[in-house]
Amino acid sequence: MKSVHFKFRGFVSLLSTFTFLISLVSGIVLYFVPQGKVANWIHWTFWGLDKDTWGALHINSSLIFFIIIFFHIFYNWKILLNYFKNKVKGVFKLRLELLSVTIFSLFIVLASLYDLQPFAKVMSWNEDIKDYWAGNADSQPPVPHAEQMSVTEFCQQINIPVERFVNRMKGENWVVQDTSQTIKEIAELNDIAPAEIFKAVNLATGSPSSSGSGWGRKTVEQVCSEYNIPVNDALDRLKTQNMTAESKDVIRDISGKYNQRPVDVVNTITGQTVDSNHE
Repeated sequence: MKSVHFKFRGFVSLLSTFTFLISLVSGIVLYFVPQGKVANWIHWTFWGLDKDTWGALHINSSLIFFIIIFFHIFYNWKILLNYFKNKVKGVFKLRLELLSVTIFSLFIVLASLYDLQPFAKVMSWNEDIKDYWAGNADSQPPVPHAEQMSVTEFCQQINIPVERFVNRMKGENWVVQDTSQTIKEIAELNDIAPAEIFKAVNLATGSPSSSGSGWGRKTVEQVCSEYNIPVNDALDRLKTQNMTAESKDVIRDISGKYNQRPVDVVNTITGQTVDSNHE
């Protein structure tokens, strides 16, 4: 019987190809995914994998790919050095092409750094995609990182008794083992999205805006107009609380960025306690 020899060079070539393809596909998927807070809240998946898993695939495959390239260069540096020595003469015959490549490479770097076209449009499309996902009211958690809160903490944030929450879960035939469980753990246990839990609780309590979601949809400018407050004064108040914003910024985006409830951001803007049930 003919013996089979493991060909390490072929193994490296195939592994580098497959890790490159995994990195490429995962990078494309990550371009289209929602923001983390939205992806976690609605339990976004693609091909059965969530955002964190796609991120892990992209990082790990890219890492392996670059390790392979590093060792390939390390073990073949003499061959590569001789190759470049032999080619260096030919490079000078391509001076115009070399200059063009150098200029184009610098342009890629500078255009990315200073948000120039066409790369500015690529990033703008990415923001539009994220805004599309975030545009659905059900995609927004009532408070930042709500899925990471325990049942007790979550109920405190949305102003409902824990008993009512548990009873609602039982009414939906969803399992809640303990109130120390996080919303994400309960969602995973019942194979649902955290957003579905919040929606069910809201329907039961009849208070769809108890978390202040009405405020979350407004801009700083709209809040100021409603309370007859100069926009600059509002922005200054936010700065005193280490929150930087613009007049057109949406309250829910500010609250997510600084780990605040939307109503808390509005309280800072107005300098008073506002109605958390505002619609």
